[in-house]
Amino acid sequence: MSVPVDRLTEQLHGYIGDIDPSSRKGRRRLAIIEAATARFKAEGYRATSMDDIAADVGVAKGTLYLYFPKKIDLLIACSAREKLEWIPRFTAVFDPSTGSAAVRLKRWLTLLLTLPGESLNMRLLEDGVEEILAEMPQELVAQGNANVAEYIAPMLDEVAGHHRWSLVELVDRANVLRALAHLGPVLRHEHNHPGMSTQRFAAILADLVVDGLRPRPPGDVPADVNDPPSPSSVSADKDSTESGEAP
Repeated sequence: MSVPVDRLTEQLHGYIGDIDPSSRKGRRRLAIIEAATARFKAEGYRATSMDDIAADVGVAKGTLYLYFPKKIDLLIACSAREKLEWIPRFTAVFDPSTGSAAVRLKRWLTLLLTLPGESLNMRLLEDGVEEILAEMPQELVAQGNANVAEYIAPMLDEVAGHHRWSLVELVDRANVLRALAHLGPVLRHEHNHPGMSTQRFAAILADLVVDGLRPRPPGDVPADVNDPPSPSSVSADKDSTESGEAP
């Protein structure tokens, strides 16, 4: 596993804390995180109370605060545990041996758009992420920004042409791309990606961002080649061809 992924894994474990099943404290901490994750997904961050979580776990509210002094601390642990399960997917983004910078950048963009649809993060985006970020420890926000500068900006630099942009310009562009994650809730509604799956939509958008609308070199394979069009889009193409319309 590449060094960036190792570092990210270490960071996530730090946010989660000790959940060693061989210890009583570890088992209880894990039970709290699991109960809180279920609540946050079902009801959102604002509507979930520490009283609710304590009742779900079967502990006193005071005991809950011994493990997590603030609700935001618990949310951070829940989110980190979920992200830990995504690490194998991010290996293909950060490991240079898995593809060119352009290919890996497309993978990152596709993950940004599709992962929220299957995760706690989707509910957080819908619940008002700005209010949640306001409660986040500033060092955690700073770490997220530092990760973009350290891991994503170099890929942009390689794709665009080494040293075409300054570090500030690279980080600005990486942050613009990172904001695409906020499209996640929009993609839950099929009318926003008619005739295609969410995965295909994300792959096409990644292609457009990285390659633009330039003609493809011979042999270049689009990112969505393994995600065939849905039956509805195939039917639409057939109808337009039979009627003499341009595809």
